[in-house]
Amino acid sequence: MNEVQLELLLGKQVYDLDGKPVGRLEEIRAETRGTDIYVVEYHLGAYSLFERLSALAIGRAVLTAMGAGRCRKKSVPWDKLDMCDLEHLRMKYSEAALQASD
Repeated sequence: MNEVQLELLLGKQVYDLDGKPVGRLEEIRAETRGTDIYVVEYHLGAYSLFERLSALAIGRAVLTAMGAGRCRKKSVPWDKLDMCDLEHLRMKYSEAALQASD
């Protein structure tokens, strides 16, 4: 079993399968199962940053004022983020597929 210090991943840029930047990793959602903790999904982008800072309402207003308009949450399932190279995180599909899954 590999061990990863998740806090070191926060703020890292995530790329899609085509090498296109998708957003920065801003939040990691996990669940407790018995005595173990399992990562469920990763949240990317500005929306998730405000979510992590518990400032979502303010964040939406700021993003709208900056012209980001309909900023949305970008969630990547735990098994769809390639973590072989922790300096270059990559989704296992394209950003278009991410948008289609919303």
